[in-house]
This record gives sequence, C-alpha cells and structure tokens, in this order.
Amino acid sequence: MKMSRRIFVDTKWNPKKHENSKKHACYDPEKDVFFEIDSLIELKDYDEIYLDSSIFSNMWQQLREVVSNGRRVYYFTRPWKWKEIRERFREDLKIKTGRVSKTDEGDAYLIWKVYELSLIKNNTHRYFKLLTIIDIELRPLLMRKNMLYKNLQRIRNTSIFDVDVESDVEMQEKRLKDVRREIVDRAIKLIPVFIDIAKSLGLDMDDVNGLIGLAGLLVYIKSTSRQKSVKYLGLYKAKGRDAWKMKKYSSKAQRYLMMLTSTILRKNNELHLPRYKDMRRF
Repeated sequence: MKMSRRIFVDTKWNPKKHENSKKHACYDPEKDVFFEIDSLIELKDYDEIYLDSSIFSNMWQQLREVVSNGRRVYYFTRPWKWKEIRERFREDLKIKTGRVSKTDEGDAYLIWKVYELSLIKNNTHRYFKLLTIIDIELRPLLMRKNMLYKNLQRIRNTSIFDVDVESDVEMQEKRLKDVRREIVDRAIKLIPVFIDIAKSLGLDMDDVNGLIGLAGLLVYIKSTSRQKSVKYLGLYKAKGRDAWKMKKYSSKAQRYLMMLTSTILRKNNELHLPRYKDMRRF
C-alpha cells in the first residue's frame, strides 16, 4: 500500500503583482528539506498538504484546483497556541533551523512537530481540519460579502460630510445583494440538507439574512456534538481558576449564529436583540 506523502506549509500573502512578495515556506519531513513555492498548485508530488491557520483570499482558487485533483488539504485550527508550541519545541527548533525566534521555515517545521505529536496521541482532529469543497466554495463568498458590507458602511458614512455618494451606494448595494444571493444558491447546491434545515427553523427563500447565517454556521461548525458546538460558539460560562484558558471560540461562527437567530426571532415576532439564551435555544 502506497504511503501518503505529506508537506507542511507556512502560508504567506503573496500577490504576484508585488515583485518582492514572500513565498510559502514548506517542510518535507520524509526528505528532511525546506523549500519555497509561489503557489500551492506547485505541490503536485504530495497527497496531503498541511497549512497554518492563515488562508489568504488569493489562495482559494489554488485550493480549488488542488482539492479537485484529489489531494487532501488540512489547516491548523489553534493559532492561539503558537507561543506555547514554540516554547515546547524550542530545542528541536534550534537544532533544525539554528534559532528559536520566528522564521518562515521554523513555522513550517513546527506545524509538522504538532502533527507528529498529535498523531502519537491519536488526536490530529483537534489540531487540523480538512478543507472540503464546501469550505472552498463558500468561505471566499462569505469573506467577499463581509468586505462589501464594510465598504458600503464606509461609503454611507462619508455622506455626513455632504459628499454625494448616492450612485456609489446603489452600486455597492447591488453587488452586496448579488453576492448574498450567490451564497444562498451555492449553499443549496453544495449542502444536500440545507433546505431541510432551513425549513425546520421556519425559514423560507425570502429570509436571505437568516439563510446566509445558516450557511456560515454549516461552513464553520464541523462537529455534530452540541457540547463542542456550544463551546466553539462561545455560548457557555467558563468557571474556575483556569476559565480564561477555555475562552477560545470562533467570533466568525458566532456572528453567523447571530444573523440566523435575529431572523428567527423576527419571524417569531420576538422583537429584541438576540441574547445568548436565544442562540443556545436555536
């Protein structure tokens, strides 16, 4: 049986229009070598690609091609642990790279060290998540929607200085409306149970804001465990001396839950802002 070849990548924002833009640093543990690439598409010799937690907007098209070619891509889910990880493997890092301070090659090497240790403990799922076609198709659209919304708010705010922004507002509103509808249409196409879940929550096709909230939740929440989901969404009260260590949750996922809950409350004629108990209930 052929063994999977794995590569560990410290990603960088590297638009090609910038002549001196940084490359992605890679570590191949099988060959014990470091090298750099401009695009993830170059990693044709590897079956599994492990990325750090930074997935930049110009990488989604590359990821679509990589996944379409049958390779599996994972991303690191616990970036807040980097300081702890660097301290734990400082001696290994010094031997491998000659320094313990942050370097691109060092970060690629640390991603492998985390994978190696989690493999021994049989808990790789806690540190690395598989990127699916749903992630690759929907996450860029959700990012684009957020960017367009912020731009629209910025343009509207300039009107307080007596600047005529009506045409710009209309253009941004149309672009935002189009991408919102595209998110819903693509979620219906990619997630077979999407419509069934929406109907069970009392949503119809006119509830675009709620449908986008639902799509965002299904993208970011991978666990079927209610307890883990509640923790991931930050809908808990951590108690005790070590409570601060537990307060790691996804603000993005919570934002989509807020959108979904707001729509359901409005549909139920509950005219108040969503509270944590409302979000836990739905």
